[in-house]
Amino acid sequence: MTNLLPEDVLTNIIRRLAPRYLAISRCVCKTWCGIIDACNLLRVDLLPHSVCGIFINFHDLMPEFFSRPSKGPTVSGNFDYLPCRSEIRDHCNGLLLLYNYVVNPATRQWASLPPYPSPSMLGDLFFQSEYLVFDPTLSPHYEVFLIPVARPNGSYHKLNSDGKLDPAIEELEWPPSPCILHAFSSRTKEWEERSFVREGEAAGNVADMRLDSPYVQDNAVYWRGVLYVNCKTKFIMRISLSSGKYQVIKPPVRFEEMEYTDLDLYLGQSERGVYCALCAHNISIYILDESSGEMEWVFKHSCDDRPILGQRIDGPGPWTLQDINYHELCDEYGDDNYEAIVEEKFEWDSDSDNVIDTKSTGKWRGGYITFLGFHPYKEVVFLCDTLRRGFAYHLNSSKIQDLGNLHPTHYGTEMGIQPYIEASFPYTPWMGEFLEGN
Repeated sequence: MTNLLPEDVLTNIIRRLAPRYLAISRCVCKTWCGIIDACNLLRVDLLPHSVCGIFINFHDLMPEFFSRPSKGPTVSGNFDYLPCRSEIRDHCNGLLLLYNYVVNPATRQWASLPPYPSPSMLGDLFFQSEYLVFDPTLSPHYEVFLIPVARPNGSYHKLNSDGKLDPAIEELEWPPSPCILHAFSSRTKEWEERSFVREGEAAGNVADMRLDSPYVQDNAVYWRGVLYVNCKTKFIMRISLSSGKYQVIKPPVRFEEMEYTDLDLYLGQSERGVYCALCAHNISIYILDESSGEMEWVFKHSCDDRPILGQRIDGPGPWTLQDINYHELCDEYGDDNYEAIVEEKFEWDSDSDNVIDTKSTGKWRGGYITFLGFHPYKEVVFLCDTLRRGFAYHLNSSKIQDLGNLHPTHYGTEMGIQPYIEASFPYTPWMGEFLEGN
């Protein structure tokens, strides 16, 4: 059809398609992709287009919001309007997934989820991680997927007399094919089972998966109709929601061959698609290349953390932690001073302001770097220095910007609390309203 019809006629035909079929048509060939992108048929203007802050799950605290100043609408990280609050499980195009709720913090719209179904596979030998799928250019509806994860060693209830699982279970390939996932749709308001057939090899067997650390953040990326799930450190699960198929993508390096036992993997979306950060003594960034039909990780950059750990910056910065836990504990959430901090609005230049001089860096003072996430529209990563300050690191120039203090007041001084960041989500506000039901 590409060769038979003039481009203007083909464009008029394509523009009549519904958003979902436009997205599918974009993958047919380069000509169709070019027409859809050139004419802005997918209405990418409906997507969020700025980062206004980072939601952070601190261990043993309610979620905090580390936010940048803006002249736009104020976004609060306080979910006191929900019947019950919990940690944040996922973020996708402006919506947050909490346990039992989907929330739009920019508008305070929220919807409850029905009770989660039990895992389809091997009962209590697996738990389920929740992931949110939402793209307002395709549909005003969202979906929630439950991905089964093998419980790590030491957390099983059904062990034999030797303290081991049944060998028949240990040897099962993982993920299975077909892989049955539970999915909730805001269109139907029901959970249903969705079957996905594997293309290619499995990642290993159940015994291999049980060796994963239970403390690794298992995050995900939804990009161009595909859900990429970071299954701990072992593999990435690439799930095509339209075709009912999935593939196993190995990480850029084999973790068992690395000398660092605290190696971590973070999956994210940025300017050129799906990115991966490997975090150990430094941070290595890779980009997933799918152009040839094969999944290949291409090395992008290695972030040297010494300039950050050598800084001695104190005091406020351009970004502010809303410090919700402290103000609630002190019953000062409505205090005028706190409101002034939250509602202060001025523009912050995400490329030029608060650039630190790495040449005058002092001696390494110890500490560690926590990876907070990828900027979705620029090749920039967000980092945290030893639970003290946030930084933005530019991959193309190695420029570093100080963001400010992100340490919750008095955090870590309480008896029995081990302070660390469990998960973090760069937040892109969306001012629309999602639909519930038909």
